[in-house]
Amino acid sequence: MRNIVKTILHSGLGVLLVCTFAAPVWADAKANYEEKVKVNDQTIGVIAGVINYVCPKLVDPSLGICNPKDPVGTAVAIQKQMGDLEELDELDSDELEEELSDRKILHVDASMQFFDAVEQFKGHFPYREAARKAAAAGDWDDAFLNEEMAWQYLVKCASRGIFAKKMADGE
Repeated sequence: MRNIVKTILHSGLGVLLVCTFAAPVWADAKANYEEKVKVNDQTIGVIAGVINYVCPKLVDPSLGICNPKDPVGTAVAIQKQMGDLEELDELDSDELEEELSDRKILHVDASMQFFDAVEQFKGHFPYREAARKAAAAGDWDDAFLNEEMAWQYLVKCASRGIFAKKMADGE
């Protein structure tokens, strides 16, 4: 009987300790997730600013592609205007410049960096979706990790976008 009481006390104490210390860990994981969502949203805002800045430097204004109210649509429109990247990769630099010029792309190197930036941006979507699903299920660690992976793609996108901006500005 004494062993049973001792086991129950130890079990009860174990449960109490787990509950006491698990709540702050859970709260931290949730807070980490929520903070990463804010960081990612802010990063997307910066990316949108770069898109709006660089678009008029990448494409001929007569195309009407640049739309400051829809930076993501603008980015995709620039990619579509450039065409198939695999096709472009097969061209030498003179042919590439001529082909992009025919497509009313104003800056070859910057547009290629921009194309890659858009590809990196597209990579963040599945991770943000997985993060939202994990958060809805209360799996804060998984939600945070997926937001972190999304952030990695956003950082790559921002980096390529800034390279495109510098190239278009002649820096």
